[in-house]
Amino acid sequence: MNEKLLIDLVNLKEILKKSNEYEALSTKNQKLEESDEVKLLSYKKDMAIMNYEDALKHYDKNSLEVLSAEKAMSKAIYDLNNHPLVKEYNLAYRDLNEIYLKINHELFSFYKGTKL
Repeated sequence: MNEKLLIDLVNLKEILKKSNEYEALSTKNQKLEESDEVKLLSYKKDMAIMNYEDALKHYDKNSLEVLSAEKAMSKAIYDLNNHPLVKEYNLAYRDLNEIYLKINHELFSFYKGTKL
C-alpha cells in the first residue's frame, strides 16, 4: 500500500471518529453499557435463547415445549429490542452505517459486476 493512500485512510478514520454520527453512537453505546435494565433484558434474552436451543435438542420442533420456549425467546428479544435505549442505539447505528455504506460505494463501486 502506498504511503499517500495510508495517510488518506488514517485521515478518513479520524474524520469519522469526530463525526456527529460516531459521537452519537458512542454516547448511546455508553448508556447501554451502563443500564442495569438493558443488561437484565439482554441476560433474559440470552437465557431464553439457550432454553429454546435446549428444547430443540430434546423435543420435536412442533412440541409444546419447543413452541413455549420459542414464544418466550421471541418475547425476550422483543422486550430488549423495544427498550428506549436500544432503539436510540439502533437509530444512531443506522445513521453511522449509512456513512460507511456511502464510503464503501465510493471506494469499491468500480468493482460492481466483477468477481473478486
